[in-house]
Amino acid sequence: MKIKMVHADNMEELFAQVSEVDKAQDIDDELIDTSFDFIKVSDSKMIYCEALVYRTGDDDEEL
Repeated sequence: MKIKMVHADNMEELFAQVSEVDKAQDIDDELIDTSFDFIKVSDSKMIYCEALVYRTGDDDEEL
């Protein structure tokens, strides 16, 4: 199992980065879960985060 963390300053950038990360994974890696959150840095600044959880081709571990 492997986890990839992605973060960005806005939702559009986050979705673009998530798409790039997902495309870069091995063909045998299966996306099994995602988790989205945001961090409020200040009244005017947020950081958006998403975790992508993959089951690797040789991994039989369950969540």
